[in-house]
Amino acid sequence: RRVRDAAVSSLWSGSSGINAEYGYEKIAYYLTDWENHRTQTSYDDSLIIKLFAFQFVNNYASLVYIAFFKQEIAQNGMFNNTNWTDTCDYEVNDVPQCFPMLVLQVAVLLCMKPMPKFCKDVVIPFILHYVKKFKKGTSDVEATAVGNESAKELIDIIEEDRQLIAGDNDFTLSEYTEKCIMYGFIMLFGTVFPLAPLIALLCNVIDVRIDGFRILWKNRRYIAQRAEDIGIWQYILEFLNMIGVVVNSLIIAHTLTNNGSILSDIDNKWLVAFVFEHVCFIVKFIISYIIPDVPSDVQFKMRKEQFQVNQLFEKGITKKSPTPRGTADNAV
Repeated sequence: RRVRDAAVSSLWSGSSGINAEYGYEKIAYYLTDWENHRTQTSYDDSLIIKLFAFQFVNNYASLVYIAFFKQEIAQNGMFNNTNWTDTCDYEVNDVPQCFPMLVLQVAVLLCMKPMPKFCKDVVIPFILHYVKKFKKGTSDVEATAVGNESAKELIDIIEEDRQLIAGDNDFTLSEYTEKCIMYGFIMLFGTVFPLAPLIALLCNVIDVRIDGFRILWKNRRYIAQRAEDIGIWQYILEFLNMIGVVVNSLIIAHTLTNNGSILSDIDNKWLVAFVFEHVCFIVKFIISYIIPDVPSDVQFKMRKEQFQVNQLFEKGITKKSPTPRGTADNAV
């Protein structure tokens, strides 16, 4: 019964959070349009910050509450008021334990996260596509009026392409947002639920196959857009790495009590979290300093390519430069 109640509450929390995301997405687009950015890059960065900030709070707030606040509120009440209490549904020696509920909440949210995108990108477009095809019956274009067989085939191909589903305008935005949120689940709460990386890997493998199928066969061709790099998503991933170290350090501090380990005898649990956090940061910065973002051989090839391009431009300008007026007469 306790597992059932915890699962139902987790499902309810996850579904309500997903519904809130779609409502806020329209508000984020409206606010970004209202800001009237000068360039598309600044517009995209502002929109990404709004969407990710909301999804960050929406997906991780309940997990942070269960991990760090719910057990204390279940014991002493909110603001030490016993009239405002919460329950963890699990007790060990009459002490509430909320980490089993945290594990279940992480598992439910991680499994539910790809479902809305799957319904939006696959189920709903397919249903609308086949309903429209059923209502239409036959094509409006009468290929019999054309005598040439190759022309008939061309008309059929064009009509079939016209019936394909129009692709999303923000394909990369939705994909990056979903992947970063799932990456956040692994970085922030991977120690609580060790199967999180495996579930994320399976979800990504399935998602790649589904996206490839619908892009190649069910959607119209997307308009390619050039980009220098992944933009502000690089800073978001760095932020998730940093905040993941902090959250995991605090989780270690909270789970040191009565766990039978050597560190459980340490009185100051926050000292353990502080030392663990700074050791992880030092190791991270050392590795980042030793291993460059771009290997040296790649940097050399990039400089060589740039030099060759500049040489070609200089040769082209030299060949196209006009002869100064009067030079031929003077030579004669």
